Amino acid sequence: MFPKKNKILRSLFFLILVLCLCYPIELLAVDSNVRIEMERATSKEVKIALTQFVLGEGIGDPKGLGMEARKVLENDLRLTEMFVQLKPDVYINLEQKEKGSRAVDLWAWHQLGAQWLIKTEYSVLPEGKLSLVFRLYDTVNEKFLLGKRYYISEKKLVRKVIHRYADELMLLLTGKRGVAETQIAFLSRQNKGTEIFVVDFDGENLKQVTNDKTLNLTPTWSPNGRWLAYTSYAGNNPDLVMIDNFGEKPKRTLLYLSGLNSAPSWSPVDDRLTLVLSKDENSEIYTLSNNRTLRRLTRHFNIDTSPTWSPDGKKIAFTSDRSGRGAPQIYIMDAHEGDKAGVQRISFNSSYNDNPAWSPDGDKIAYTSRVGKRFQIKIYDLITKSSAVLTKGRGNNEQPTWSPDGRFIAYRHKDGSGISTYIQRLDSDKTRQLSIGNSSGASPSWSPYLNR
Repeated sequence: MFPKKNKILRSLFFLILVLCLCYPIELLAVDSNVRIEMERATSKEVKIALTQFVLGEGIGDPKGLGMEARKVLENDLRLTEMFVQLKPDVYINLEQKEKGSRAVDLWAWHQLGAQWLIKTEYSVLPEGKLSLVFRLYDTVNEKFLLGKRYYISEKKLVRKVIHRYADELMLLLTGKRGVAETQIAFLSRQNKGTEIFVVDFDGENLKQVTNDKTLNLTPTWSPNGRWLAYTSYAGNNPDLVMIDNFGEKPKRTLLYLSGLNSAPSWSPVDDRLTLVLSKDENSEIYTLSNNRTLRRLTRHFNIDTSPTWSPDGKKIAFTSDRSGRGAPQIYIMDAHEGDKAGVQRISFNSSYNDNPAWSPDGDKIAYTSRVGKRFQIKIYDLITKSSAVLTKGRGNNEQPTWSPDGRFIAYRHKDGSGISTYIQRLDSDKTRQLSIGNSSGASPSWSPYLNR
């Protein structure tokens, strides 16, 4: 019923080798003073100079692939919110002076304000293939940090390779891979229902995944990023369905019990799903295993819903109004024993809390909370046992989902009749609208790292 992850990952690995052969020119150990620790990275930005891509040997570049690739990388670096790019007119004279030479005056670049310097050479090969060579320098310590060479077999892979390089820069800078290669799924209202779309982190490559012409709800990614589980009303009942994001395998119906089969959440450590069923004449949380075995986790006469797994698969956070007064709150229970082993309430000081989402590092839970007259995203810190409001401003902000590096949160933003997906860095007030459309962007779900 569920994908065999090890076989799929092995297959994807070999497919990547065929489509896009990548190997490092050189990888040097980076001094500890170059890497910014995650707790401090949020308040620091690295000043970086990104020179023009230099065309090497080959057949020329009539389609402007080098310029296109540079724009993609420039945008990727901007979206990380970790780099400040120097304006080209600041270093144009030095860039021209060093053009065509392997000699790099790192002190001169540092004097112009650059902390990191990226120089890139590329060649357009026969049959549209592309060779890219990146060199990264630390001008502060006057060191060569990282070299990478990529051979790209198809033009459409240029963006993917640039995203991968941007993610490697983030890995070098922070110790965590970036998220330029990830995608976000969301719901968009169409003429005859709501359909699932996916889009790259930078807002490009929008793709419609479903064409069910019915109401679809709450898409969630499998741990390997291949499958999306969601609730579909195509069979005139809220059934649990799984669809292949790559479009290579047929859609599968996982569960079609009478009543709700909703709010799926995939375990990060195995093939189990949590979901909400109403077959017991009440909304209860279950796990669904690979052999279709159901295990009940909650046994309460009030509504239990919106389960989310901890990264180690040992705990589940969920929403329940078991506290009384019709006020949903966020609780945590054991993933195996369920609520019979007790629950821990983590939300307070609000009459409405829902949509918990556990952070990839396991130390935080984001959730929707009524703050005043609006809904906002709050972040609960499991270490300090305190909550803080992340989102502000106009409209309502709900349904948070974490980026796999734990640095960003995407959420549904509703202002008037308009609905869209917004992205916000965890420690920042700056927001970015991802999905475009008057009713496009509900129930966002951030993919894991994608290896295809």
